[in-house]
Amino acid sequence: MKKTNTIEQEIDQIRLQIYEKIKDMTPEQHIEYYRKSGEASAKKYGFTIIANANEKR
Repeated sequence: MKKTNTIEQEIDQIRLQIYEKIKDMTPEQHIEYYRKSGEASAKKYGFTIIANANEKR
C-alpha cells in the first residue's frame, strides 16, 4: 500500500500536468476539455453523465 505522502505527490503531479495542458485555454476551451474528459471516463467505466439531478432518465 502506498503511503499518504506518495499518493498526495501523485495527485499534485496530475494537477500540474492538467494545469500545463489548459493554462492557455479560453474558458470555452476549458469546458470542452473537461466535457470530453468526462465523456471518455464515462465510456471507459460504463456510467452515464446526467446534466441535471432533476433530469428524467
